[in-house]
Amino acid sequence: MKDFLKEITRTPEQEARWLNTLSLLEFIGAQKISKTVCQSHPSVEVLEHQADESRHAFIFKKLSLSLSKAPDYLCHDAAVTYFQILDQKLSQWITQTTGNQNTYQNYLIVTCLIERRAMKLYPLYRSVTSHDWIRDELQKIILEEANHREIIEAKVKEILFHHHPNNLAACEEIEDSLFREFASSLQRAASTS
Repeated sequence: MKDFLKEITRTPEQEARWLNTLSLLEFIGAQKISKTVCQSHPSVEVLEHQADESRHAFIFKKLSLSLSKAPDYLCHDAAVTYFQILDQKLSQWITQTTGNQNTYQNYLIVTCLIERRAMKLYPLYRSVTSHDWIRDELQKIILEEANHREIIEAKVKEILFHHHPNNLAACEEIEDSLFREFASSLQRAASTS
C-alpha cells in the first residue's frame, strides 16, 4: 500500500482523487451510523462519532479541493462495495456468533474493523504526502479515530467475551480480504489515469 500511496501523491490531481475517495468512505460511515443506531435519540458517544465521521468527510473533501478544483474519485464503486460488503459480512458474523440480531452490536463490529483499517492507512498516508497542511489534518483525524477505536473495540470485546470465537481474528480476515480487493481497484484506477 505504501508504494501505491507514494505513486498517487506524486501529482496533485491523483492525490485529490484519493482524498475525495477517503471523504466518500468517511461519509458512508457517517450515513451508516445515522441509518442504524440513530433511529432514536442516541447516546452522546454515538452522536460524537457520527459528528466526527461527517467532519472527517468534510475535511478530506476540502483537502481534495485544495489540490484540484473538481476532483473525481479513484474508484467510487469499489469504495462503496468495500464498505457495504464489509458491513453485511461482519453483521452476519456477529449475529451468528452471539445468536443475537442487534443493530448496535453490528455498528460496533463494523466500526471496530473500519477504525482498525484507518489506523493502518492514515498514518501510512501521512508519512508519504508532501503537504504539511494535509499531514496536520491527518494527525488530528488519526487522534480522533484512535479514540473511537479504543472505546468501540473495548465494547466489542465485552460482547464477544462469552462467545466463541471471542476474538476478532475472523473479522480481521474478512476485512483484510475485502480491503485487498479494494486496494487492487485503487491501484488499477490510479494506473489508468
